[in-house]
Amino acid sequence: MRNNIGEPVDRFNWARPPQAHVGVPTREQLAFNGYWWEDPARLMLFFIMPLYTLISIDLLGDQKAIAQLYFNSFYAFAGALFLVVVTAVSYLGRTVAPPVTQAPVEISRWVLDVLFVLSLIGYLTMMSGVITHPTLMLSFFNGDANTYDLMAVKGRIAGISTLTQVAVAYVPLYFYVFQQPALGISRYKIYLLVLLGLALLRSFVFAERLALIELVIPLTVMYLKFRRSHRPSRIIALGPYAAIVPLVAFFIANEYNRSWESYYVKIYSNIFTFALDRLALYYSTALNNGAGVLKILGWGVGDPVFTLDWWFRFPVLGDFFQAGRDFTADYVAFLSNNADPEFNNPSGIFVHFYEWGWFALFVAAFIGWVFNRSYSGWRAGNGFWCCAHSVFLVSLCEILRIPILFSGRNFVSIAVLFIVFRFCRTKSARSSRAVV
Repeated sequence: MRNNIGEPVDRFNWARPPQAHVGVPTREQLAFNGYWWEDPARLMLFFIMPLYTLISIDLLGDQKAIAQLYFNSFYAFAGALFLVVVTAVSYLGRTVAPPVTQAPVEISRWVLDVLFVLSLIGYLTMMSGVITHPTLMLSFFNGDANTYDLMAVKGRIAGISTLTQVAVAYVPLYFYVFQQPALGISRYKIYLLVLLGLALLRSFVFAERLALIELVIPLTVMYLKFRRSHRPSRIIALGPYAAIVPLVAFFIANEYNRSWESYYVKIYSNIFTFALDRLALYYSTALNNGAGVLKILGWGVGDPVFTLDWWFRFPVLGDFFQAGRDFTADYVAFLSNNADPEFNNPSGIFVHFYEWGWFALFVAAFIGWVFNRSYSGWRAGNGFWCCAHSVFLVSLCEILRIPILFSGRNFVSIAVLFIVFRFCRTKSARSSRAVV
């Protein structure tokens, strides 16, 4: 295939300069237009919504694992409608063939150095209490201390500890800057491994599994985009279904010191049954908590607790806007009085009905538009949207459990990517570069 000036081009490399596509998609383009789960609409249709249906049927059936059940057929319908709107809007304007590839933006390698330093500062701040109490860490791995003991010494400085989320921007940006693999070790590869190691440690020490998920999903998605073979992999094509087994294995390893040895070993016959039950409960209780918020706290109360979470957590300005009010106090009280504080996820669906009532469907439409725009930019090879799309997919995969899209942690990583592509680019086009 040749472009409009007669030069040969690789039609599968969407990260190169503009190229001409034939009017009718070729068989090769149709056969491998990316994996289905890279498309938010198909991810919703073939994974998220079936999972929501299964959990809803379980909650509406003979549910015995949850003491206080709030989820009913009305809330099941409202949640399904929310997801349908997200799916429909994210699909609008879709074309079969990839759009014309945009000229890539050149990002200097020094940007990665800066992002790593910022991430490291955030992690050192967060881990400061653990670092100054090494015996506590040893006790944790020996089984004498638990996660809650370590969380008590967790370092928190507004605007500084949040810099850990810069690591979420580093991962996709690394693959964008170095699109061609090369042998050998570079400091940027070491940075990547260090950040993954710190996120893994964070998931064990502070029970923040999401911190590792936020790195693994962008890493996987970006790796496949820039390093993928022209021939699709059948295992990778399974997408989130193939991830279930490693997710359960990670959950077992993560919960072993946290709750298995200290308590649940006396209740369950084996750790695998425990892991499956516990993992399922995280999602079912999240939907039930969301329904409980609507039933106990109200429908459409007008408090933008979750939609403006990113603003409330903004250093200085967020404190001024809140004027000393704790917008999460009502939800914490709900958990203490009407639910289980251990299973404290509110879902990423019903919280918007709590804030806006039926106007939450406009929030769903906005979410769909964000994914529509990010996926379009992803297919076109737009630098910012390529990186942002890999980050946004995390919030879509976790929409049944937690509202990440509007969270302060998500805002940091997206804002960093925006600043990098807006102010740190050096030129409009380049040839692909390799790690040295």
